[in-house]
Amino acid sequence: MKSTLTALLALLLVAAMPHRTVAQDRVQESSTGKYFPTQVTVTYEGKNYSLALTGTAVRKKVVFKVYGIGHYAENPPAGSAEDVLAALLTDGKAKQITMEFVRDVDVEKIQGAYRDGFKENLSEADATSLAPLVEQFLGYFKKEVKENDRFVLQWLPGGVVIAQTQGTTHPPVKSVAFAKALWSIWLGEDSIVDREDLVARTAK
Repeated sequence: MKSTLTALLALLLVAAMPHRTVAQDRVQESSTGKYFPTQVTVTYEGKNYSLALTGTAVRKKVVFKVYGIGHYAENPPAGSAEDVLAALLTDGKAKQITMEFVRDVDVEKIQGAYRDGFKENLSEADATSLAPLVEQFLGYFKKEVKENDRFVLQWLPGGVVIAQTQGTTHPPVKSVAFAKALWSIWLGEDSIVDREDLVARTAK
């Protein structure tokens, strides 16, 4: 009888372990309920980058929730929120933004949101010089977004930006200035989310 009870307890412990592991390895964005893993690995041209979650936030349009967002960084910087945000807007270490949508969004609104973001975060001169890259990037968003769709943006050393939309990985856009402007949409002074939430796990 004792051996049977011992075996039963062991089975219960084993069954419980995966649940605890999942709970420890992902974080829920409280407003949207979307989950983001605490670690991701990015592979590019034969090199692997290990990235840690720096924080999560929600994108709202007026009162409507659009997507939950998680930000990741290679060897995340420490310090004040201001210092961390400044460090994350510089080239040199791999970074990733993951967006999980909670509502449908049409193509015009997606492209318009990015156009507004670049306009807000580029000087007039940079907007002119980077216009072809902006148009290349906007061309990756040609399908209506459905609830639960995922967008992934990666900024790799050298200003390499890779976009993954609805399961498709697009050709990289290569420009440090472009990458900084893109990241500034969420981490810059005129962020469209609460940018401090995106660094809450690493900032002091």
